[in-house]
Amino acid sequence: MTMIEYIPISKLTLLENNPRTITKDQFAKLCKSLGDDPDFFEKRPCLVNYKDEVYTVYAGNQRIQAAKKLGWKEVPCIVDDNLSEEIITSRIAKDNLHYGSWDWDVLGNSFEIDMLLDAGFTQNMLDGAFDPIKDIEGEIPEKKDKKKKECPHCGELI
Repeated sequence: MTMIEYIPISKLTLLENNPRTITKDQFAKLCKSLGDDPDFFEKRPCLVNYKDEVYTVYAGNQRIQAAKKLGWKEVPCIVDDNLSEEIITSRIAKDNLHYGSWDWDVLGNSFEIDMLLDAGFTQNMLDGAFDPIKDIEGEIPEKKDKKKKECPHCGELI
């Protein structure tokens, strides 16, 4: 059985060659997300390799940085001992690769736009998702320019 351990952030080493990047805006949203629902972090703990007395985070580097910014002292982790580089790199790729695609009809009919934006979706991702009217050939018709509205959370025009 996999056990979650709470490890002090000060004892964790972030992955030196992390293949994922994050913008300032995305980082701010991640911090807000963690602050709004800290229990969710426990449901998706960081993955850590313990080798030569060093705890190296190979999945969850951005969440560690966000938790640190929020002033947290420790974070939930699943720790393995002495994993091979092959297993670590494979897991890094799998952790950051997103299989499947969104069902835009379900998103459009079951979720509030503001919640999706807060969860990390961008307006560009959502454009057309909530009005997927297609012509007979299945093409999405040209969009008409519509007035942009200001997001009540971040002030960005959407």
